[in-house]
Amino acid sequence: MLNLKNYQRTFLYTLLHFAVDGICSAIIFSYLYSEQYWNTLVVFILYNSLAFLGQPLVGFLIDKYNQPRLFLLVSILALSLGFLVKFQSMLSAIFLGIGNAVFHICGGKDITIHTNNEIISLGVFVSTGAIGLMLGQSFFSLLLLNFLYAILFICSLVFFLSAEEKPCLKQKSMSISRKNSFLFLLILSGAVAIRSFVGKIPILDFSVTNGILALISLSTCLGKMVGGVLAKWIGIGKTIFCSVMVSILCLVFGNTNPYTLCLGIFCFNFSMPITLYYAHYFSKGKEGFAFGLLAAFLFIGYILGMPKYSPMTSKALTLILSILSAIAILFITNKKKRYDNA
Repeated sequence: MLNLKNYQRTFLYTLLHFAVDGICSAIIFSYLYSEQYWNTLVVFILYNSLAFLGQPLVGFLIDKYNQPRLFLLVSILALSLGFLVKFQSMLSAIFLGIGNAVFHICGGKDITIHTNNEIISLGVFVSTGAIGLMLGQSFFSLLLLNFLYAILFICSLVFFLSAEEKPCLKQKSMSISRKNSFLFLLILSGAVAIRSFVGKIPILDFSVTNGILALISLSTCLGKMVGGVLAKWIGIGKTIFCSVMVSILCLVFGNTNPYTLCLGIFCFNFSMPITLYYAHYFSKGKEGFAFGLLAAFLFIGYILGMPKYSPMTSKALTLILSILSAIAILFITNKKKRYDNA
């Protein structure tokens, strides 16, 4: 049996995240979406309702039945069936949505409880999905899809062959009521919805090529990684301050240049591992549900950002909501300090 160290576990789940999001993106954009508007709309609703809005329910089940290997197997089977029935678009969307939701909760909870909610590991885990989504959508080929499935099967096999280890979540027990815990989760979920919304609404005053899309995805990925590192290195308060100041300057006043826009996206994503870290901190024993709740609000923010906004409205919303998001996270930071010192 293999004995996985924490960094190895995180690395494998990070590869799996890249593969899972890449597989879903590739199949949906290349096989399920069609020229028929209503068919595409139904696929979009089916897949995203299961993949995002369904995550709190999946999280509840994973918290209740602590069987990470079983749920990983369920995810693999669902993602494989999604490809096998790809010409039945709605059925494929259902399988892919289930497989995606189960994997994210399974991976997020497993990393949290084995690394003691380590913020760098959380940032690394969530980062690579952006790259997978971009590759599947913009650079699809059967070779790429086979490569992604190979990663999925090989990394999963390593998990199945590894020895089961006891989790090492050692957070300080807190005298926090269930009501306050849920309130803090809602505040964090609001900050996540804002991040998704603000990331969707910038007016791009330049042509968006595949190269620009790749640069935006890379900025998103690296922002999540670096956000966890900075939070550990200089502290969460300073990281959030740097994030909001630079991202506002770039997203509000630098949207005419793809490089300043990408810098803004990079900095704005610093908050991703921070919100996950706090969500898990305030939901000991319910890490799966907390992860899922944030994912559901991520999609809600995306939906709200889909309508076209005028350039002035877009800039005003970016400015105001970015500040509100930072205030929300700093409020939670202050609450955590109080509980730590209690």
